[in-house]
Amino acid sequence: MKNKLTFLITLLLSSFITKSMAQDNQHTTNKSVDQKIELLTQAYFYGYPLLTMGETFKVSTNIVTSNHFKGKAPINQLACLYPFPKADFKGVVRPNLDTYYNIVYADLSEEPLFIQIPATKRYYLIPVLNAYTDVISTLGSRTTGQGELNIVLVGPNYTGDLPKDVTIIKSETNLNWLLGRVQVTDDKDGKKEVKNFANKIIVRPLSERNNKNYKVPEGNFKEENNFVPMQVVDNLNVTDYFNKMMALMVSNPPLAADTDFITQLKEVGITAGGTFDLSQFTAEEQATIQEIPAKAQAIFKQITARPKAESLQNGWFVTTTGLGKYGTNYAFRAYVTKIGFGANLGEDAVYPNTAVDVDGNLLNGSNKYILHFAADKLPPVEGFWSITMYDKTGFLVENSIDRYNLGDKKDMVYNKDGSLDIYIQKDAPKGHEKNWLPSTKEGVDFELTFRMYWPKEEVLNKTWTMPGIKKVVDNK
Repeated sequence: MKNKLTFLITLLLSSFITKSMAQDNQHTTNKSVDQKIELLTQAYFYGYPLLTMGETFKVSTNIVTSNHFKGKAPINQLACLYPFPKADFKGVVRPNLDTYYNIVYADLSEEPLFIQIPATKRYYLIPVLNAYTDVISTLGSRTTGQGELNIVLVGPNYTGDLPKDVTIIKSETNLNWLLGRVQVTDDKDGKKEVKNFANKIIVRPLSERNNKNYKVPEGNFKEENNFVPMQVVDNLNVTDYFNKMMALMVSNPPLAADTDFITQLKEVGITAGGTFDLSQFTAEEQATIQEIPAKAQAIFKQITARPKAESLQNGWFVTTTGLGKYGTNYAFRAYVTKIGFGANLGEDAVYPNTAVDVDGNLLNGSNKYILHFAADKLPPVEGFWSITMYDKTGFLVENSIDRYNLGDKKDMVYNKDGSLDIYIQKDAPKGHEKNWLPSTKEGVDFELTFRMYWPKEEVLNKTWTMPGIKKVVDNK
């Protein structure tokens, strides 16, 4: 059964298609025209995660040797991201600042990849995402424990023998993203994590598993591959968008669940390895088709800014099911890519997001806000929680103290009764500096993302709910 968020997005998608037909095809009554536009709109949502993954790979593997400061590495090598990113980081939207990242951009088209993960006492999480952002496996504290792991990641075309003493993870796509996170309190604490965990991770082709003399090969750098991935995807015209999508589908074949949909797409000229020909449509159809990207992006913005009541908790947009396992809910998957590319399964992390206060007004740097947790209503997690400030494009907000988030692993001050107040404003609140989350400049809107790692059951079943962001009317 579809969850409420999926229903909302499907409803909005249907509304979008109906409205665009009424506005742009007032003189067209041919039902097949409507079906063509609907299919192409669905195709846009279908391809959004795949294109975002493809462009992210271009940027993040565009380096000669692994760079531990930018999260970049050549294909099939370990990339780390530390220390914590600053406001100028544009590699992925909504980066978190509670963990150091240990990342692998895997391409399995040549052969499987061997990965060894060392034992650790720290909380960690390494989801394996395929090219369509489905989580095909989760490694870490909740699922596989704290001991050493030996993994072999296998692509769709491999037919050779595999070792018996490893955990085999099979993927239906050649591009796969291991987006590992290890809990770190601050950069000083992070030095211990790097020494005892990141520096001990082994990543190499399976054929080189036991080669003691194995040397990591150099990658390649191309100046033209320096860009912000999601901005490129969002700005593609419809023809370039579908052409890039179809090219990626060759090495990353559609999933088994997509079979019927892919068959339908052939009717509008979309096939793996094909070329999208806009001239096959009438002039009237072409005009509507060319507007699909802009209207799809408008839906993303509408859902974030004004989500339906069914998905709200005091102004927070919350979903606890369906993340990481999307099936054929292509619009939902695309939206999750837009607001939180690389999302985990709900059992591993829940990401409440808000652009409004408890009264439904847009959050803005002109105002002061407080987020209050009662002593008996602190976020219930087995792992940890945090709240992070982002601008409207999903990137960190520059501020005078380089503080972009707060959380239960930070040095905050709790009230005498055990409750907690977080002060969200552009200037430091006198006497509450440790609990200050700097916001945007005056007049500039912002968004907040809350993260709960390894949430307890009351989060997942929504018996515990997020408190609202309250605007401070009188700060005396």
